[in-house]
Amino acid sequence: MSTTSLTLLDRLRQPGHPEAWERFARLYSPLLIRWAEFQGFQDADAEDLAQTVLVKLIRLLPRYERADGQTFRGWLFTICKNECRDFRTRRATRSLPGNAGLAEVAEPSPVDDPDEAEYRRRLVRRAMELIRKDFAPATWDAFEQFAMSGRAAADVARELGTSANAVYLARNRILTRLREELDGLLD
Repeated sequence: MSTTSLTLLDRLRQPGHPEAWERFARLYSPLLIRWAEFQGFQDADAEDLAQTVLVKLIRLLPRYERADGQTFRGWLFTICKNECRDFRTRRATRSLPGNAGLAEVAEPSPVDDPDEAEYRRRLVRRAMELIRKDFAPATWDAFEQFAMSGRAAADVARELGTSANAVYLARNRILTRLREELDGLLD
């Protein structure tokens, strides 16, 4: 692991960080698939589309610069939406399946923009799945009970056989790591 503290986006912009691309793909693939599903794609097509977007990002992300008023999420969603449109265009040029009615091949109307809160929930949830392995089970348990379930630190500490300070530290360590993981990705 690099000793330089770089955000994920910074590591993606620099050559020689394959682990950053792997982490980005693990973090964003479920979201890209969901966006494709919002655009009316079936599971297999949504997965193919997510892979297409990730391949495209290998070329685009190193040059990504946030424009005024632009969010990373908006930029990424635009790329996904454009790939959805291109996929439909490519598919539309293929011959129709035999004996298929128009209802079978009609395209659903795409969603203009997925809900911001849903985007944040999914991204945070996925980032938490990815960083969980970086912490001891007792630390994660303290975090979940205190920060996620809203239980009192003293109650969590008593149940886990630790101090309330250790519960506060667990929350702080995990939230700090989560912020590092999502730095620049949540605008």
